[in-house]
Amino acid sequence: MKTISVSNFSVLVGFLILAKIVFASEGLITEISKNKDKISRSLIVSSFSELVKALAEIEELNNKGALPDGGIEIVLTEGTYKISETLIFKRTHSGEENRPVIIRSKDDFRAKIIGGIEIKNFKKFSDTSGNERINKAVLDKIYVADLKEYGVSPLPPLELAGFGSQRVRDSDRSYDNYRTFPYPELFFNGTPMILARYPNNGFINVAGVEGEVVSETPHYKVMKNVVLKIQGCSLINWAKEPNILLHGYWHFDWADSYELVESVIPEEGKVKLKDSSSAYGYREGARFYALNLLCELDSPGEWYLDRENSLLYFYPPESIENATIEFSISEKPVFIFDNAKHVYIENIDFSLFAGNILQIFGGKDIKVLGCSFSKSGGYGITIDGGYGHTVQSCDFTYLGKGGVSLRGGDRKILEKSGFIVDNCYFSDLARVDKTYNPAVYAYGVGHTISHNLIRNNPSSAFRVDGNDITIEYNEICNVLKESDDQGALDTWGNPTYRGLVIRHNFWHHIGNWDKEGLKMQGAIRLDDSISGVHIYGNVFYKACAYDGFFGAVQIHGGKDNLIENNIFAECSVGISCTPWAKQYWDDFVKSILDKQEIDMNLYSSRYPEIKELNENINKNIARNNIFWRCKRMLLRAPSVFVNENNLETDDVRLFPKLTEGIFDVNQDLLSSLNINFESIPFEKIGLYIDNYRKTISKELILQLRKE
Repeated sequence: MKTISVSNFSVLVGFLILAKIVFASEGLITEISKNKDKISRSLIVSSFSELVKALAEIEELNNKGALPDGGIEIVLTEGTYKISETLIFKRTHSGEENRPVIIRSKDDFRAKIIGGIEIKNFKKFSDTSGNERINKAVLDKIYVADLKEYGVSPLPPLELAGFGSQRVRDSDRSYDNYRTFPYPELFFNGTPMILARYPNNGFINVAGVEGEVVSETPHYKVMKNVVLKIQGCSLINWAKEPNILLHGYWHFDWADSYELVESVIPEEGKVKLKDSSSAYGYREGARFYALNLLCELDSPGEWYLDRENSLLYFYPPESIENATIEFSISEKPVFIFDNAKHVYIENIDFSLFAGNILQIFGGKDIKVLGCSFSKSGGYGITIDGGYGHTVQSCDFTYLGKGGVSLRGGDRKILEKSGFIVDNCYFSDLARVDKTYNPAVYAYGVGHTISHNLIRNNPSSAFRVDGNDITIEYNEICNVLKESDDQGALDTWGNPTYRGLVIRHNFWHHIGNWDKEGLKMQGAIRLDDSISGVHIYGNVFYKACAYDGFFGAVQIHGGKDNLIENNIFAECSVGISCTPWAKQYWDDFVKSILDKQEIDMNLYSSRYPEIKELNENINKNIARNNIFWRCKRMLLRAPSVFVNENNLETDDVRLFPKLTEGIFDVNQDLLSSLNINFESIPFEKIGLYIDNYRKTISKELILQLRKE
């Protein structure tokens, strides 16, 4: 794969162009507007090569200082734009304040930019190939497609990593996929199919571990030359497979990773790992499954790619007649913004990328508005540095990693990024790398994450590390479906992360809220010393694990946290604490301050309570909250915990609109009980209609709330 800078337009060759060119000449169709309040010039394009040509024209205008008043737009006509390369936007392709560069779909249409192919050459599998690895019981169900007919070259063996893998603990790889291993995959009628695996659902457990200890902590052992003992598997068939991966939670249930299998020893019931790359070692009983095995292609919806011969095997979930079957290919992002400014991407659908889709490095005022990011193997958008970037009214679905990754602002001087993620829909993310790939990851200073709807994630909805970050008016449900010792919002490990405000969000149906299972799951987890957080005006409904160790809010070792004016409804536990010993706190704080990552004088001025960082440890406050039909209000609260003016009740009159999924409070009832509780603006929570989000499915939202 090549990365093409649009400044080198003359060397562009070899693009696969599917859209028909509609121009009579080599020039672009240009429309000029005389309205001073609108874009003054539009370039109309109908193919990827013409998009590149339009950007080259903008570069030329910038070099001449001739960017028109009102800015310039590139309008993509209706159709599909197949790309195989990356476009890099530099400062020469930028707009200026009040003169932006806009790339958008034509009015009333949505252009599609894709990094994959639609497969139309599937044929019923014939056993004449002599492929003995396919299960004979399903031979008549299998279809095969030769991807060479679509120009797909042989691929190297599949390699994946995950948060718990040592292979992604090195420094970021900048343009080179941003910690993402490419994952081409198959989609059937818009839904991702399952890479052939065992077992078909759920996990099996490690029966035994052998290997050499490399290093050891009180909590885990890093190992090499690891051999795993496995029971109940068809290892004789596995021994014929060339590229087996094992995906597991090898030690902790909050850190998943993939392991390559070097060899299979059927007679001993063992497999030897190639790299032994788990950063936390291995333990007997750990849960895992095997994938990328042709011999396990035995269930509807499974697929397998013979990477050496570019042959795709598929057991379709239903008839393939009239079905849309797609395959993601492109390993590189479609757009990279490298210190670009004032560029807006509007109303475009991006899909079928094997890695990340759009990446922003530095720059200012890049806006992504009304776009969708789906059916891909990495992040939808990554933002690393710069100021004033916005992601608004976008949809993120069926991604292999997270939705939006934010890194910006300067913690040393508390300079704010001004990043905004607003009015976005996130669903079915982290399908490949399951942990620490949330809907929104936010590191740094001064981000605002608001009015989003997040659902169906195996792990967290938000990961927040930094200062002066606001999380407000979001709706979060059905997350933490697979990982443990985590929160729907997770933040960890630094008592100088201050100014985090979590207000007016609706957290519901979190983790194993209705059944036995993993025990350490809650809506908000303030982990390992997180302090000074203001949690205000939230609704927590069925928001922690059933009879678990975490409440809807879990505080692990922190102080100065204020939890007020929230509703905790039908939670097994409202608030839980894990207090720290004084010496442990002092040592931990010293280890943070010794890094000299912040200016303590500045921080003491901005956050006065930080002057007493080593005093009143474990002191947190819960006041003016409502606990309705919760089994326990507090769990493991230390004596210094302030429990003030909180109401515990099971009165069914408290929420008159609960059957509609609305937590409006019966203020007359509260007044009769002399309770002063500020009503939560519940109607403002979640998605809203704007110029880019034209409709919202009220039926879906009501269904999610009533589960």
